[in-house]
Amino acid sequence: MRDWTEFLRQRLNLPEMKRQRDERMIRELADHLEDVYQEAMASGASAEEAEATVLQWLGDPDRAAAELQSAEPARVRALLRRWTEGREETLRRKGGVWTSLADRSRDFRLAFRALAQRPLFTGVVVLVLALGIGATTAIFTLLDAIILSPLPFDDAARLVSISHTGEGVGIQNAGQCAAWHFTYEGEAQVFEHIGMFGTGSSTVTMGDEPEAIPDLGLTSGVLRALRIRPVVGRIFTPEDEELEAPNVILLSHSYWQSRFGGDPNTVGRLIQVDGASQEIVGVLPPSIRSLGVSPSIVYPYRFDRSTLFVGNIGFGSVARLKDGVTLEQAHADAARVLPLASEKFPGGPAAEFNARARFAPDIRLFKERLLGSTANLLWVLMGGVAVVLLIACANVANLYLVRADGKQTEMAVRAAMGASRARIAWEYLKESLVLAVLGGAGGLAIGYAGLRALVALAPSSLPRMAEVSLDGGVLLFTLLVSLAAGAFFGVFPALKQARDDLVDALKQGGRAGTKGKERHRAQNALAVSQVALAMVLLVASGLMLRSFLTLRNVDPGFHDPADVTVMRLYISPNEVRDAAEVAATHERIARRLQEVQGVTSVGIATSIPMHGSNNVNPFFVEGLDYSGDQAPTTRRHKWIGEGMLETLQIPLLAGRTFTWQDIHDRIPAVLVSENVAREYWGSPAAALGQRVAARPDPPRWHEIIGVVADVRDDGLAADPPPMLYWPQVTLAFWEGNAPDDIATWRGTSYAVRSPRVGTAGFLEEIRAAVWEVNPNLPLLRVSTLDDLTAQSIARTSFTLILLGVASGVALLLGLVGVYGVISYSVSQRTSELGMRMALGARSEDVTGMVLRQGLMLSLVGLVIGVALAIGVTRVMTGLLFDISPRDPVTFTLVPLVLVVVALLASYVPARRAARVDPMEALRAE
Repeated sequence: MRDWTEFLRQRLNLPEMKRQRDERMIRELADHLEDVYQEAMASGASAEEAEATVLQWLGDPDRAAAELQSAEPARVRALLRRWTEGREETLRRKGGVWTSLADRSRDFRLAFRALAQRPLFTGVVVLVLALGIGATTAIFTLLDAIILSPLPFDDAARLVSISHTGEGVGIQNAGQCAAWHFTYEGEAQVFEHIGMFGTGSSTVTMGDEPEAIPDLGLTSGVLRALRIRPVVGRIFTPEDEELEAPNVILLSHSYWQSRFGGDPNTVGRLIQVDGASQEIVGVLPPSIRSLGVSPSIVYPYRFDRSTLFVGNIGFGSVARLKDGVTLEQAHADAARVLPLASEKFPGGPAAEFNARARFAPDIRLFKERLLGSTANLLWVLMGGVAVVLLIACANVANLYLVRADGKQTEMAVRAAMGASRARIAWEYLKESLVLAVLGGAGGLAIGYAGLRALVALAPSSLPRMAEVSLDGGVLLFTLLVSLAAGAFFGVFPALKQARDDLVDALKQGGRAGTKGKERHRAQNALAVSQVALAMVLLVASGLMLRSFLTLRNVDPGFHDPADVTVMRLYISPNEVRDAAEVAATHERIARRLQEVQGVTSVGIATSIPMHGSNNVNPFFVEGLDYSGDQAPTTRRHKWIGEGMLETLQIPLLAGRTFTWQDIHDRIPAVLVSENVAREYWGSPAAALGQRVAARPDPPRWHEIIGVVADVRDDGLAADPPPMLYWPQVTLAFWEGNAPDDIATWRGTSYAVRSPRVGTAGFLEEIRAAVWEVNPNLPLLRVSTLDDLTAQSIARTSFTLILLGVASGVALLLGLVGVYGVISYSVSQRTSELGMRMALGARSEDVTGMVLRQGLMLSLVGLVIGVALAIGVTRVMTGLLFDISPRDPVTFTLVPLVLVVVALLASYVPARRAARVDPMEALRAE
């Protein structure tokens, strides 16, 4: 009988299979051939016939070998290797630079194969690098989209924003008004186009229920300055701004897609907006969002210039400078033109105030105005993740130095065979570059996931978030960062070996010729740098944490905000024309909401704390002299109805608040905040009975009937503004009003207090109650007061979360770095430690010696880190609240934490050192 195993070894060619797998498959196949042979013999066949049956079953041996090799996992690698080697050989035959390219391909291929043979080392390095590169990529993507990338408008560098300051009354950013805008438009010589805009909300009716959508009002100059081209249809022209022009609107691209399915035939359709028919004349591109707004519809402003005056300040503005015009020239020309506004549009209720305010133009690049303090925030975060990346690289460099020590014999052989120092350095660097590219690939995956989390966590106040994406620039940045990281940690062993006498190392059996202290100097320096950098990040995170905790403990002036739902309603002139009826409608809605099950109180005001829509105007105190150049004081004004203070639980410090009867009787009364009362009359009690007015000549005096506790109206981080609370309806309020002229507000905010806030069905009952009074009023900006409070510190919490995560990663990497250095030091000093213990050293002595080494590394790092942190954290001043960048509590606690962490990192190798067996150590030596 034939030996089928030997037969298969001779007939099957399996050169690409691993030897063990080769033998196993041959044995399995031989057993199967034996079974076929035995079955043939059992059926009566002769030995020759049985062998013929087996050979017939086996078929072509070459084909059988190919089928076996196709099941071999290494086959793909072998084919790829052969293909790569073939391409490399082809390049070498071309000569010149192609030969160098082929050599580099071979180098990287061999480096990858060597790293694959050390999966644990490679996996740890790639993971550490991926964390650092991924975090850096995510933050850089935000930075690139928001800060570094130009606005998506043609020649965006010539776009400017026009605001105004009022030195006489301490106003820093007054915005724009229609009178100033038309004066600049007609008289200025430096602007190619200039426009004015403002945001709000509209009610669109295209079904059974009204829909509240954000809108944008603007002059046609905005679109011309931005050089906006419509997706379909047309943009506004100056003719659309005329008072008698047909009603027209533009749709945003997103609203056109979501509401109209992107139908080009949408242009020309009529829709109902705020009760009036409007023709859709065009669709704007997505780039309009880079104006800092996200409207659904856009409508043209229409002003009756015969009735305009300098007032109603607060609009946004954008202009395009003419070619060659500088910001300084624009400032000078705008300053020349501004006084002409009072001549072209004289009068108004604040004419005297405007003259004393000494308004001046403030022209800045539009991108600078749009970003505000966002740039500082993102640069701080970018610095934080860059520190994490540096710590990761230092950690990898330490690991790589350990690996380099294990390759000294190989490098010594290369040096003995004539390899240059540059070639030896390249042997280390090529592996580090391969690891860096692998880490960069992993970093891209982590960065993409992190970016999605950042977009979800980012506060709504961050501009240009819709433009954030991983684009080609980000991919190039990630590649460059990866290569830089690879060069950083790859150069350390290259420099170290450049100083060693490698041939001498070969004579000593692969041991380095340098002294022990020199051998570990680079590793110690890297560990110290990790501690120092971790110190900087932890201090920054600690400062943000202290700021956050301080903010959370600030008294906002109101209480139990989680039980308050806030919303806004707007009654358009197309719904109700008469001002008194507008006020009556708001009162009826408030009374109807009071009847909803579970509602304990309802209040209305022109704005809710932290809800925006604030109004700043001058006011006059009876008995003060306003003659000469002294300007009247400007303070925040609010108009409120019955129940607002009770609903928000704002303490009434003296006197009483308004009732609906007071509003019906149009009483000339006012409430003031505590800071106003103390500023002018010394105490809340002394303010009662005093009189103030909102108009100078003749003044319409209002008696102070109550003093209200200060409220942080602009967020927890802002000081409480001095405020005056007027009745919801006032008579002859503004300068120029007749004695019976009613002043009220069509847009009003509502506060509804109930323990049912946030429960199922409550909001639907609120909406139903509003629609019982008027079915055409959608609920706008619905939220809870608790959410508004959280949004006011959203940037602080966002920064805290990101710096906290970065600090945690830095602390972990720093711990690993110290542990790695101490652990490697212990492994290298085994003989020394054994000798010490053999000479009588106790375990406690050895443990203490190793702990002191770790403590010394951490203390040196702490000293360097404190110095760095003192310098670096100064840039965080604008992000902190009531905390100094050199906060002593933070600078005390953080070093203590790092010392404890360093001791913990040193403890494990210290215990291992204490367990060294002196006899085994001496035998090994």
